[in-house]
Amino acid sequence: MRIRFLLVTGAALIGGFRALAAQEQPKPVEKPQPPKKPTVDFSKFKFMEGCWRGQTGKDDIVEENWSSPSENLLLATTRYLTKDRATGYEFTRIQWQDSVVVFAASSNGRPEDVYPLKTIADEYVLFENPAKKGFPTRIIYRMASDGSLIPRNEGDGPSVEVRFERVKCPGADIKIK
Repeated sequence: MRIRFLLVTGAALIGGFRALAAQEQPKPVEKPQPPKKPTVDFSKFKFMEGCWRGQTGKDDIVEENWSSPSENLLLATTRYLTKDRATGYEFTRIQWQDSVVVFAASSNGRPEDVYPLKTIADEYVLFENPAKKGFPTRIIYRMASDGSLIPRNEGDGPSVEVRFERVKCPGADIKIK
């Protein structure tokens, strides 16, 4: 009886080890797929590149600095100023994300608002998020014939438009050693 007990116990242990070993078999590692190339030509955003400044009131100024476009990304920082004192800021990106181009902006540390690309043409771009609660639901950038960059926010209520003039980028005069 003792031998029988040892045989049954041994068989149960071996079966348990086999089941455990089968569970711990490493799964085949999937090779990461290279990201798909954007179907939108990001060089069409080149008209936004550079440093811009616009007056929104007697003492109110907006500065917006856009990076040059890479294959899938542009970045911008925006400062809102009153009498040379910063009153707000925004971080913005235009990015190829999950097979769509988006305009994503975060103002003053709040969560991002995201707007998918709706239209792109020569020196004109429109992003729209009709499901967004609050203003704006549409963001437009266009180049005027005089070389000004004109961003426009639209949605419920009056639209907001600024005429930006190109300015020298901050730090452009710093000599590199």
